[in-house]
Amino acid sequence: MQFTFVTVAALFGAAMAAPAPQANETKESVQITEFHARKSHLNGGLTGPVDHIDFNIIASAEAGTMGFVCTASAVEGEDSLKFKPNSYRCNGGDDNHHYSFELNTAVGDDNKFSLMIIHQIAPAFGFWTNVEVPTYCHAGGAETMICQQVADVTANLHL
Repeated sequence: MQFTFVTVAALFGAAMAAPAPQANETKESVQITEFHARKSHLNGGLTGPVDHIDFNIIASAEAGTMGFVCTASAVEGEDSLKFKPNSYRCNGGDDNHHYSFELNTAVGDDNKFSLMIIHQIAPAFGFWTNVEVPTYCHAGGAETMICQQVADVTANLHL
């Protein structure tokens, strides 16, 4: 079988006409459930450093649905979890394929916690989204506030 210049040009033209993938194309969605946070060292106020967070991620993509548990606690000797760009890895996966989260700087304001959810699928490559988790905070004893999620949050991850 021989290709002529016209055949090759037609094939090349068809390939050029195909739409390119968009950078903000949705690759999967995540649902944040059962979010809990603890604020400590309140010193008589309602706000304080966040020293513990835990929640579930339910990830849905073409390949199916999977669940992950995410948890982070302040390291001994520190009052608070570290903010972005420090990330906390969720359970499951390996070094090149896992979920993690970062706390954005406006954490805990107005009973909402701002998180970046990251799904790493290769070294230095993955999908991400920012989410705000609405919570209700109440006294937890010993100068702490306990914040619990009041509504599930679903977000789409993008490149």
